[in-house]
Amino acid sequence: HIYIRIIIMENPKPLSLPGAAPYENVLISPVVVFNILDHFVRRGENQARVIGTLLGTISEEDGTVVISNSYPVPHTETEQVII
Repeated sequence: HIYIRIIIMENPKPLSLPGAAPYENVLISPVVVFNILDHFVRRGENQARVIGTLLGTISEEDGTVVISNSYPVPHTETEQVII
């Protein structure tokens, strides 16, 4: 079975960049979700998590963040270090 863990923070802060207003609307393409799931399913036996890069744009009209693509970042992990 494949399970997705969603962590809900107690006091989440909106996504923000220095000098910019917080972003309250974020749209994520289904392709991004499938890329993340595929990367997770193909991870190594001893790899507990996956790391990746999200690509997208910010709408100038209403400030909506649109995540349109993602790429896996290969890495090796020990208990205290990510390489």
